[in-house]
Amino acid sequence: MKETSTLIEALTGLAWPLFASVVVWRLFPLIKGLVGRGTFTVRVGDAELTVQQFSDQLVETTADIQQRLTAVSAGDGPGASEPTERAPGLLRRVLWVDDQPANNAYETAQLQALGVEVLHATSTQEGVRALHRARPAVDAVISDMGRSEPAGYNTDAGLDLIREIRTFDDTTPVFVYASPKALARTDEIATAGGNGVAWSPVKLFDLLHDAGEFPGAAGA
Repeated sequence: MKETSTLIEALTGLAWPLFASVVVWRLFPLIKGLVGRGTFTVRVGDAELTVQQFSDQLVETTADIQQRLTAVSAGDGPGASEPTERAPGLLRRVLWVDDQPANNAYETAQLQALGVEVLHATSTQEGVRALHRARPAVDAVISDMGRSEPAGYNTDAGLDLIREIRTFDDTTPVFVYASPKALARTDEIATAGGNGVAWSPVKLFDLLHDAGEFPGAAGA
């Protein structure tokens, strides 16, 4: 019951921004085209904003929502009964391996709004090379499960990436971000060396929060 009341408290006053973000997300393909023309504006109260300005503000707002939800889930939000042990350090850099990076554009923007640098790779081997080259090293890896690789579509690409990483890196957290169907493969992912499966942005941010604190939330 306390967790429910804490969640409600965390969301108080955020219902409208959340609703607005959902609307904008649903209309994103249309808005993206209009932004490209550079002529579309929206009126918010007494101010007239370009769609780019409006979408930037929504990204910042929903990133704040993600942070608050994560804090509640971790037990360190308002009204939490006791502190929860946090992973040391900050989540400064993330490598995201997905053959369709545009599908994660909104989540990427939210992470960037929270001060996290996001590197992208579109295949397993490109991701492994990016990990070797990264200076400073990345603090976590996110991968989809199935993706198009140079040799063709691979339904086990996420597992292959985890296994490849674990041949030279035993410590960097690796998370699978995919559809709810990936839940059926949770045991396989764990056996391969993965650290968790997310099927929604909120769950993904929970997992990332376990890897380190968001720099924006820490005031860094």
